[in-house]
Amino acid sequence: MSPKPVALVSMPTLSARFPSFQLALLQPALEREGIEVKPFSLFLYFGAHVGWELNETISNVYPSMVGEWVWSKATFGDFADPRGYRSLYREELEEICALAGCTFADLLRVREELTFSFLDRMLEAVDWSRFELIGFSVCFQQMLASLAMARWLKKKHPDIPIVFGGATFEDDIAHEVLRGSPQVDFVHCGDAESSFPELVKRLREGRPLSGLPGLMRREGGQLSYAGRSPNLEDLDQTPVPDFDEYFYARERSGYERHPGAKEVLLPIETARGCWYGMKNHCTFCGLNRAGLQFRAKSPEKVLEMLKALSRRYGALHFNAIDNILAPEYAGELFGRLAEAHTDLRLHYEIRPNTSRALLKKMKLGGLVSVQPGVESFSTHVLSLMRKHTTALRNLELVKWTTYYGIENYYNVLVGFSGETAEDYRAQAELMRKLFHLQPPYAIARARPDRGSPMFEQPKEHGIRVLRPSPCYAHLYPKDRFNLSQVSYFFEHEVEDTPTAEQYQECFEVVAEWQRRWKGAPPFLRYRKSWETISLEDGRGDTPHLWRYDDREAELYELCADGKRREDLADHFKGDAHWLEGALRDFLAKDLMVFLDGRYLALALPVNPSF
Repeated sequence: MSPKPVALVSMPTLSARFPSFQLALLQPALEREGIEVKPFSLFLYFGAHVGWELNETISNVYPSMVGEWVWSKATFGDFADPRGYRSLYREELEEICALAGCTFADLLRVREELTFSFLDRMLEAVDWSRFELIGFSVCFQQMLASLAMARWLKKKHPDIPIVFGGATFEDDIAHEVLRGSPQVDFVHCGDAESSFPELVKRLREGRPLSGLPGLMRREGGQLSYAGRSPNLEDLDQTPVPDFDEYFYARERSGYERHPGAKEVLLPIETARGCWYGMKNHCTFCGLNRAGLQFRAKSPEKVLEMLKALSRRYGALHFNAIDNILAPEYAGELFGRLAEAHTDLRLHYEIRPNTSRALLKKMKLGGLVSVQPGVESFSTHVLSLMRKHTTALRNLELVKWTTYYGIENYYNVLVGFSGETAEDYRAQAELMRKLFHLQPPYAIARARPDRGSPMFEQPKEHGIRVLRPSPCYAHLYPKDRFNLSQVSYFFEHEVEDTPTAEQYQECFEVVAEWQRRWKGAPPFLRYRKSWETISLEDGRGDTPHLWRYDDREAELYELCADGKRREDLADHFKGDAHWLEGALRDFLAKDLMVFLDGRYLALALPVNPSF
């Protein structure tokens, strides 16, 4: 008799646009070990069940964690009054309902009825008895839906082992979830390429599970854990992900025919960990934790993967889920893509000190969007974050991503012990000059996410109070879970920071900046003849035109990247009086800024080949 297959499940609440990378990678990893696998992208069918607009809206991660909250009753019963939740997040829920085209009563109906009917439907639609093991991949807002489905499955199929795994499960959260969730038999922590197939084989053969790395389980009334599965060192061993089932479910669920359906953004993994974080862990970052060690695929293997996926699925748009771009990719990988003249489009997370030359090369190779660690336009604040970059470098990155048409999803963060009111007054003054560049995606107070240095060493970062976000009291019953152990997001009080009023100017400037980019974006650009530049300034209400000839034109273009005064003086062979006057003129007209000891021209060239 042949062994039964393994089921791999990805639950709501996720956007239908994004396939589960975890399922796509685990399936071929298990299959090459001779284990038959059936993946289930159940989050797609949930979108059809509740309505696509509502699903796509609540799949975004809000402070209210509404994508989890709608599952709270199906998972744990009616332990928390929804009126308290509504009162706590009234404004945010009104915004969510406006975006989704629904009312709070509709959200409540999802929680009270539709999650239950969805679970019943999924239980009947699939013959779960044919599987020897059911695995749930959990990330973002998938915990409660996964626990609810596991609860339903255990009632009907109590003998089928259920295992949870995924990026959510560091040791502490894994321990608390397993302790309070009898429907879950095992939690896997760490890289799964070797240890997860071994779990399946041991269960299949009836061999002991003790000592298996990464496996947390119950033994004699206690939780047993052999420690996190070791980090996979050689990422070239990982298979090409298999998204067949996602595309089948995308069609079968009806999302493909939904008028608002978006193009697939196919996830790829080219590295794990963070090479920067290994040296300088950003104070607010809770990613990676035990998996901080940086490992990357070779550029050759990445190219092979892109070729295979684009051929198999006709996909052109790829989202690298890496925490940071491997340094060698900037030249080698994107250089190879540029030489091939492909129309592939890629998104990556990058460091803000990426040079203009590398950005140009990566743009030619298909880089269309980035998420960089900008976080501030104050060098002092950046030092408090341990960012090891400067305001000038951040500004240069925003300038050149704007010029090259690379979408830049950067944030501005506030709330670090040691900041001053002057840090934010100066930032507001600077940002008013930058309205022709891409605005921040958001400005927000920094959070001490679980695993971040702010969370792990609160006193070192001036944090007096650290408590779970209030949403968790509406997600998990306190009599079964220690909220301090199961929560990822936390509220805090921090010493030695400006007042809310002193931050307010920056918040208002960013809001105005974002508002103006929703229409015809402001501009500051220049055209160049042989020895003349003509600047057009459309940042304010009244456009201005400026013309500079000869040395002034040369000086302005020389400051396209930040230059020190002594370098400029050396270039122009002295004549300090002329140089001082020209720089003063550019600064007075806000055509240039002096930041971190360097002069930077703000105007973007009209010439597309700068």
